[in-house]
Amino acid sequence: MDLTREKALKLHQQMWSDMQKELGDCPAQYERHRFKMKWVREKFPKEAVCSNCFLCEYVDSTQDHKCSCCPINWGRDGESTNSCEKTISGIGVDWRRSPISEILALPERC
Repeated sequence: MDLTREKALKLHQQMWSDMQKELGDCPAQYERHRFKMKWVREKFPKEAVCSNCFLCEYVDSTQDHKCSCCPINWGRDGESTNSCEKTISGIGVDWRRSPISEILALPERC
């Protein structure tokens, strides 16, 4: 899938907004995973999207292929990674457990 940064951010917001409307603000991890798979399959049936995440797909298409290049700041200022999963210290927002409202409110990285 060929994505620009702007398109990846837009699709990220759309998918998580739709998830919040359908599942509420704090669905279980398995519900989030299932929703992402279904949403991508329905909207882009002929595309393979890395981790069913448009941000991951965008980063994977760059030369860096690292979470530290994610266009969203997941709240790990000062950490060596910008992963969407919390570090051992519990710093940051985690796509698996954090309220969707927190995910949707995350700022872009410059």
